[in-house]
Amino acid sequence: MSEFTGERLVPEASDPDLRSEHVARYCFAELLASGRRVLDAGCGVGYGSAGLELAGGTVFALDSAGEAVRRGQARHSGVRFVQGDCTALPFADRSLDLVVSFEVIEHIASWAELIMEAARVLAPPGLFLVSTPNRSYYGVSREEANPFHVHEFDYEEFHGALRQAFPHTVVFCENHVPAISITSGNTRLGRARFEASEADPRSAHFFLGACSKAPLQLPEGFTYVPETGNVLRERELHVSKLEEWIGTLEASHAVVQGRMSRELARLPYRILRRLGLAPRLPVNWSE
Repeated sequence: MSEFTGERLVPEASDPDLRSEHVARYCFAELLASGRRVLDAGCGVGYGSAGLELAGGTVFALDSAGEAVRRGQARHSGVRFVQGDCTALPFADRSLDLVVSFEVIEHIASWAELIMEAARVLAPPGLFLVSTPNRSYYGVSREEANPFHVHEFDYEEFHGALRQAFPHTVVFCENHVPAISITSGNTRLGRARFEASEADPRSAHFFLGACSKAPLQLPEGFTYVPETGNVLRERELHVSKLEEWIGTLEASHAVVQGRMSRELARLPYRILRRLGLAPRLPVNWSE
């Protein structure tokens, strides 16, 4: 993709909420990247790959788009970028410890091959992290289908497809949620308490599958608080912009209403004039 469409995230050109959705997944993966040989399959411009490398992984980043690979190479020298196909990974059997593939599988017609390729290249007890939108949620919330998506999943299909290759699979639910943060200074890591006892996959925005051929040891949950996480402040700014916009509309409406009133006041005379029943008004009213 040569231009920003929202399907390949470019952090500096994206909506903050969209950016947070994508960055949160990589922050979750960073918790599991240290000391591992990592592949970011469908890396885009590589912002997430760079985070995985900073977290202590030896990172390979693969994308089918040469433009994205070149951009990533220019920006993130610590990551080894490769142009290639997610359904035919150019890596040897059992050569990696962690494969991440976020918001990629729904773009691939032969999506099952991505899962099988991840299983092939992972050494025991390797981990596959894969995310996708929830078809059940977006099918209701969208007015029309996403033209970039070839196949979307509901919870049962996604979980079942992953279990075909990875007997140990957990599917996390990813949602935008209201939260209260208590921080001091430059806090990057903290603790979270979840009031809800159980996530509902039917209403989840996205799914994040964590899969392995060996028993899993994973955090039970993860919360990402972005820099734009001051929801009340953002809401106040948004309301202020809406009020400004409404004021502009009201002023424009007043102008249009004034013009209409003047035209309507002249309408009876125009009708009579057309019927030939009204006298011609003098050009000079002093006559």
